[in-house]
Amino acid sequence: MVTRRKIRKSYAKTKTSRATSARRGLLVFIGVFLSVIALCGAYLLLSYAGSLFFSRNPHFELKHVIMSSDGRLTPSKLMEYGGVERGVNLFSIDLDALRENLEGVALIESVHIQRRLPDTLIVRVAERVAVAQVNWKWRGPSFLIDQEGIVLPPTRAGVALPMIEGLKLDQLRPGEQLDDAGVMYALELLDASRSLGTSSIEFERFDLRYPDYISATLVDGVSVRFPRHSAYNRIVRLAATLQMARDRGQRIKTVDLSPDGRNVPVTYY
Repeated sequence: MVTRRKIRKSYAKTKTSRATSARRGLLVFIGVFLSVIALCGAYLLLSYAGSLFFSRNPHFELKHVIMSSDGRLTPSKLMEYGGVERGVNLFSIDLDALRENLEGVALIESVHIQRRLPDTLIVRVAERVAVAQVNWKWRGPSFLIDQEGIVLPPTRAGVALPMIEGLKLDQLRPGEQLDDAGVMYALELLDASRSLGTSSIEFERFDLRYPDYISATLVDGVSVRFPRHSAYNRIVRLAATLQMARDRGQRIKTVDLSPDGRNVPVTYY
């Protein structure tokens, strides 16, 4: 009998403990629920108050738009591309969307946007700089590309840039990036020649038709064969070879930089 009484008392205590825990859990849930509602209400209230002070305040009406570019894009074109209109609230302009619209233009590399209170929006644009032309299709139009291989629309000034040819692509559009290994190596050669700072190496064209090397022609008619690696080292060797020929009064016809040895095969006129 003693054992049964103890069991009944233990069962009653357990049952009471469970009921108490359930009530506590319910109270905690209700407290958390009410706290969330209070926080949401406070957020909505603050958002509404902020909209009254900023995005709905006529004091911040957009009156001045300063658009500038370091290239050929005009302020009116930039406003058109960005979809900016005067008269709207300065804080109602989605700066991320504005940046995305402008960076979607093939010519634009980077965008800096600034609000100047109370009524001015400042947008500064850095344009991509074309470094070469690309003849990507026989009898097709040539496009321009920048140092990163981004395709740009053709311009009159672009016809003076080195031509990269030998590509066979189905299509090519401004804004796309050329990931062809031969094109990227040709761009490395151009960058290396600029960084070296020598006027003796001015490229006229690059021929990518050959799988093991790239054939290049300088503006003075010198034909140069490059391996598809070690662009800077090959440019240094080419500059030294051209300088040595000038010192000797010789006129070079071809230079073969594809061998890895010290000797550079050269032919002269």
